[in-house]
Parts: sequence; C-alpha cells; structure tokens
Amino acid sequence: MDLLLGIDMGTTHIKVATFDFRGNLQTLEMARTKTVALDAGQAMYEPNEIWETVTSLVRKTTAQLPPRSKIHSVSVASMGEAGLLLDEDGAPLTPIIPWFDERSKEVMDAWYDLISPAQCFGITGLNYNHIYSLFKILWLKKNQPEIFGRAAKWLCLPDYIYFRLTKQFATDYSIASRTMLFDVQEKKWSNTLLNLAELDESLLPEPCPSGTVIGVVNQRAAAETGLMAGIPVSVGGHDHICGALATGVVKPGRVLDSLGTAESLVAAVKDLPELKLEEFGGFNVGCHVVPGLHYLQGGIDSSGISFEWFLDNFSRGPEGTRDSYQTLFTEARKSPLGARGLYFIPHLRGEGPPVCSPFSRGSFLGIRDYHTKADFSRSIHEGLCYEMHNSLKSMEQVAGIDFERICAIGGGTQNELWMEIKSTVIRKPVEIPAVQEATLLGAALLGGVGAKVYGDHYQASQAVYQVSHVYQPQEDSIAIYSELSRTYSELLPLVRQISQIIGR
Repeated sequence: MDLLLGIDMGTTHIKVATFDFRGNLQTLEMARTKTVALDAGQAMYEPNEIWETVTSLVRKTTAQLPPRSKIHSVSVASMGEAGLLLDEDGAPLTPIIPWFDERSKEVMDAWYDLISPAQCFGITGLNYNHIYSLFKILWLKKNQPEIFGRAAKWLCLPDYIYFRLTKQFATDYSIASRTMLFDVQEKKWSNTLLNLAELDESLLPEPCPSGTVIGVVNQRAAAETGLMAGIPVSVGGHDHICGALATGVVKPGRVLDSLGTAESLVAAVKDLPELKLEEFGGFNVGCHVVPGLHYLQGGIDSSGISFEWFLDNFSRGPEGTRDSYQTLFTEARKSPLGARGLYFIPHLRGEGPPVCSPFSRGSFLGIRDYHTKADFSRSIHEGLCYEMHNSLKSMEQVAGIDFERICAIGGGTQNELWMEIKSTVIRKPVEIPAVQEATLLGAALLGGVGAKVYGDHYQASQAVYQVSHVYQPQEDSIAIYSELSRTYSELLPLVRQISQIIGR
C-alpha cells in the first residue's frame, strides 16, 4: 500500500496519521500535548518529551501497517508561534514556549516604540498581539541573556521536528509568517525587522515554500520512529492553512473554519494589495501553503478551550469526575434558544478581529438566580457563534466577497448543536468534509507534493476533497438569532472597557 504520513503538532493533541493517495485515512494515533503550567498565563513544553511523544506515535503507526506498505513522504502541520532556542550542537537551550504564553506581553510595548503597528503590518501582515515568535525571542534575550548568548538557532515547533528527523534547519512560508520577522510580500526574513530587534538572520532557519523537500529521515530518526531511513521530509505548514489545502480553500470565495483549541477563519487571496493596516479590519495576512497565494486569517483564540475550561472547572458528575463533551452538549440542548438571556463573551485569551484586543477578558453577562448549568452550556455555544459571525462579516468586507458557504473542520464539527447554531447565526450553509483529520491530510498532501505524488498543490487538493454533511440555517430561528447577535455586538465595547478597568 502506498501511503503519505502527516504529523500534527496541536495545542491540545499531537497526532500522526497515514493516508492513501486519494486522501482516505488508513491509520490514526494521538496523544495529549504535555503542557507544563507555570505562573499565571505562562506554560511550556519540554522539547525531548514532545519529540518522544512524536516518536511513540510514529512507532505505533509503522507497527500496524500491512506488509509491503510504503510511506512515500513525511510532513508536519503545526500550531504557529511556539518555539525554542538551540545551541550550536542542536541541543535545546530552552523549553518550547507555546503560542499562548503571556510572558511576551512584557516586551511587546517596547517593540512598538521602535516601529508602529501600521509599519509592522505593512511588512508582516500581523496585527498587534503578544503571541508572535519575535516577542518570545526578545523576552528570552532580555530575561535570560546568558542562555541567549549561547543560542545558535530559533526554531518554531514544526521546524524542531524537521530538525530531529533530518538534522536540517528549515521552515515554511506559512509558519515563518507567524514569527513577526517575515516579509510576506517578498517571502524572506525582513532585514528591517531583524535590525530593529538586533537579531542576526543566522538565528533563523531557511524559509521554503510548503511542499519543499528539505531532507530525508536520517538513521537516528529511523531507529527512534520505525520509519525507513531515506524517506523524503517536506516542510508542511501552519495547521489551519494545511487544513485549507485539504478542504479546497485554495481559491477566492471559500472560507475555512478550523475548529480546535482556537478557531481560525481562513480565506485565500490571489492578488494581495498593499498592506495598509486600516484597510484589513484587524485580520492577519500570511503566505498560504499554495505557492502564489496569501490568506486572510482571523478567528477566536479561545474557541475549543472555552468548552475545555468549563468542563474542567464547572461540569462535574456526582463523584467529581469531569463530564464528557457529549454530556455538555446534551445539557446545552435543555436550554432554550438564547439561553434565557445569558451571554458568554469568549475572550479567555483576548479578542480577535474585527477588533483585536488581546487584553479583553471573557465573561458571562446577564446571570440570574434561575440560570442553570444547561444555560451556561448553551451560552458558550451561542457566544462562540456570535463572535465568529462578527469576524466573518468583517472578512467579507475586507475581501470584497460575499462567501457562499463555510467549510468547517476539526474536532468541533462533531458537536452538532454548535454547527446548527453556527449555520443559523451566520445564515450560510456549513459544509463538513468527509475527512475529519483535514489538518493531518493537508500535511500529508504537502509531503506528497514534495515526493512528486501529485503534479502540484491544486492537483493534490482536488484529488481528496469530498463532502460528508451540510448544515443549513434553521429558518424558524434566523430572526431570533439575528436580534441576539445584534445585542451581543452592542455588549462588546462595554466588555473591552470593563477589561481595561480590571487590568489596571
């Protein structure tokens, strides 16, 4: 059997899967991403532990393949921004700092004293936020100068996996686009930004188009993973953009709604205009995994994590065990449309476009003594949909396109109530692809492009996309949700104001 292997380095889970050339899932292994919580708002991943999780999953995968199976390529999809420093021998000097770690807020304002948000956006396509790799690097430079002085390379998380597989230093354009050091028009590291940060370009890996073969599985990695030495390894891409490739979001007019710990809206853009901050409505711009394309990206940083947070802290069974997702979803159906006037603002990790406010805080508004756990559960579903609706409307204005339908991927698509509400609130069909592991498939396809299994990225995308289900707006609820969504939008400026007061 001829196979493509994809690795997904997610915030919540690490996954490894194999697919045939038509995109049919053959094997899937997964494990929790082992996150070490530090002080408030800070966390880390231990590099060797992360690598051991990857090797364990790959070994489980290779052990179950039928005889005479052949893996033609390996590639990686990953969260962006997260990364670590290596010394000149390639040994980790620091833990892997996750994208959501808040210590980088400490250095962000000093950066914007050097360059305005508008100037920075004009080069990087990135809006004001603390999550980008540059701020993690600057924090380490400021707070751990002895360690920083020994650093030879900064690698983002997928780049570290490539290095462990091949001993080569490389990244792809879509991951580089999330560092705040990459010129997304010129597709190279920005000398202007490197000079402002007083960083040498040698600290960064070589950026390549997604689907570029950067090496092969070496003997040591083969022994650790069970893969055959010599398998080509191609750079993949940012997880949401890999999902866009697998779901046909490779031309203007289609939008990807990638539902994970965070929720990301992605639309493809062919002819990118000059990057003027005031004209892009808070959306980020980056390089697509398809050469010649860029993307508009917005979303909700606290999407899936809102359910996780509620389950961990407030949804427990009689013996204290955490309720299942299904219990939460079933509970939410007991509450009427509108959750009896209870609103959830999903800003647990700040607010995304159309108004980027990283310091905005999450909240439940309108709580009365008659509200039940069912109401809280439903309000989380609805609040996420209202937030997404605002972002989608703004994206349409920026792109100058009225999107016909949304393609949703990720674990959140298994929540039927969420998909039903989403379709009704945005008044558009929500399309669910047949493959549920679209991010993994996108990575595998990029490996296939590098291995010449497909003629190009478009051929790879067309070869695999199929629709499983379509959610349609519920006509009898459209008017009610339209009014509730307007009320939600009126609450947002007040939430930002309250957040500023609390954060003084």
